[in-house]
Amino acid sequence: MITANELLGKNVLLRADLDVPIKDGRVENTFRLESLLPTLKLCLENARRTCLIGHLGRPEGLDPAFSLAPVLDELKRLTHQDILFVSSGYSPGECWKGELPLALIENLRFDPREEKIDRGFASVLSQGADIYVYEAFASFNPATSLQTVPEVLPTATGLQFDREITTLGRVLRSPIHPTLLLASGAKMDKLEIIKQIMPKFDRSLLGGKFASPNHLTPDGLDLNEEATSLFKKAISEAQTIVLNGPLGYYEDGAHAKATKEVFQSLKDSSAMTILGGGDTIAAIPDLGFSYADFGFVSTGGGAMLDFLATGTHPLLEILKNRTP
Repeated sequence: MITANELLGKNVLLRADLDVPIKDGRVENTFRLESLLPTLKLCLENARRTCLIGHLGRPEGLDPAFSLAPVLDELKRLTHQDILFVSSGYSPGECWKGELPLALIENLRFDPREEKIDRGFASVLSQGADIYVYEAFASFNPATSLQTVPEVLPTATGLQFDREITTLGRVLRSPIHPTLLLASGAKMDKLEIIKQIMPKFDRSLLGGKFASPNHLTPDGLDLNEEATSLFKKAISEAQTIVLNGPLGYYEDGAHAKATKEVFQSLKDSSAMTILGGGDTIAAIPDLGFSYADFGFVSTGGGAMLDFLATGTHPLLEILKNRTP
């Protein structure tokens, strides 16, 4: 865990989860940015300068539609301060100049070297930094900033990253039984990883396209009433519950019933409730709930499932295998 003393007077390169939904030039959901704030605040209070880096979407080269400018605006609002935006090229050295204590570099994916695990690009990004703080639990794609920079700079994990590892680790190592996994989705590669996780739980129930046909409404877009009752009964009997993914196509407004009822049961439950996934993060406020209604909401979706399947995170393996 990063401490104030480790940051004191240093230039901090902070890798964050900046891949947030943007609509009409504004950040549509601020959960990941708000989860960054405790670490960011610690940096601002103790570091000399802090330089934020991250991804947004999958642009094909330089594409203004994937600019981090809306993220910059939202971070200014959340931190109540001005932020230097390094928008032209990749010149991290600019982060350490001037009067502002906080800077944000434009979308790293605008540079093809980010996806190529390029050691030269890692050196460019690390220029002038004393320490790398990794606060990107949800990001586990192959990328220079995620895999190579931690090999170049002294690296510490952020406060949210540590919460993710501790909370999910407890589910694997010392959960209160009975444990329940509620998982939903549409992609078959997600189903494969869920199948790896299911034996680690006392009971598992599947929604979305993973559900059995007799659990779905006639149009196949939501759980039917019988299945919803089954899910709610399972929740009432469990002591540790992990949910990943809304249970139906809630976005259209006509198929939100099961997800809303299950969320309400989780809110009312005395069990440890852990929710995750990008669609889940969006569904919570969309359906009238607060993130505080649940025990823990993960910033990750695939990363959360990956951790439950493997018991580790790629960054932890990088740090473990670093040569002193």
